[in-house]
Amino acid sequence: MEIRDLKVRYPIALAWRDLGLPGQPGKCVCSPFREDRSPSFSVFAGDDGERFHDFATAESGDVFDFVARARGCNTAEAIAFVRERLGIVREQRRPEPPRPRPAPVLPTLRAGTDAELRQLSERRGFCIEALTLAQERGFLFFSELWGHPAWCITDQRRQLHEFRRVDCEKWLAYGRLPARKCHCLGHGKEWPIGTLESTPFGKIAWVEGAPDLLAAFHYLRVERKLETVAPVGILGASNRALAPEALAQFKGKAVCLYPHADDAGRQAARIWARQLKDAGAGRVTAFDLSGLMKVDGTTGKDLADVAFLSAESFECEAKWQEVMP
Repeated sequence: MEIRDLKVRYPIALAWRDLGLPGQPGKCVCSPFREDRSPSFSVFAGDDGERFHDFATAESGDVFDFVARARGCNTAEAIAFVRERLGIVREQRRPEPPRPRPAPVLPTLRAGTDAELRQLSERRGFCIEALTLAQERGFLFFSELWGHPAWCITDQRRQLHEFRRVDCEKWLAYGRLPARKCHCLGHGKEWPIGTLESTPFGKIAWVEGAPDLLAAFHYLRVERKLETVAPVGILGASNRALAPEALAQFKGKAVCLYPHADDAGRQAARIWARQLKDAGAGRVTAFDLSGLMKVDGTTGKDLADVAFLSAESFECEAKWQEVMP
């Protein structure tokens, strides 16, 4: 119902009564809002319903202004009061369906230059030959993202892409996003990177994070297991519920997990192992990355950190001498 119709159907006289105000409305009456010694208030017919005028305060208006003055509310609340008194139930607006998220705009992906491969090798400790192999198998790409040289991990599905800066610095904070070491563009985190590529292989090195995926290529090359073991990566320990269609790809295979040596990594590994076993994986084991001491004296926690393993740790613990399954 239009506002004009509400004013006609609900005059000030009805509002005066329903609000329980003292006195009676008229062209020259005492104000219902204060104690008047002499009449100073007027209710009269207007073009679109009754109106009032307070000669003492110079206030004037329609029935909505009158209700708002009496109830100490705003105009919207006054209109709602009038609708309620007339028994009009306002239709609830149906929420608009969520708009589909626009597809992410991916930067151009390309092979790395010699300088970029060398810089990534020096920063991460992986041999250039392993990085070149990751490129050849369609996992590693390079690009320019937000003004910085970046490397990207993806696979043949080209649905999920993780970008990191070549200089290993964090991406700057932007809007509500805090500064962070990586950004994922696309969708499909429930599909481990490299799932389809692992089809011909009987053994799987299951790692967490993009750097660990490159580390897997490094150790597979060092240990000469590139023809027997496939690297597969989950981009983050928070990705717990994996796609059943993806898990089915590992049926009958021997899967070795490389969880980060922290609570989040170990908890995620337990969940992944259970899902893999339920999907029919032949054997599921985990490599213990705890006790990893790097050359700079700090403690490491992931497979990528093994590239900076101190000589003392390598000599004291036999497990570091053969990392891949």
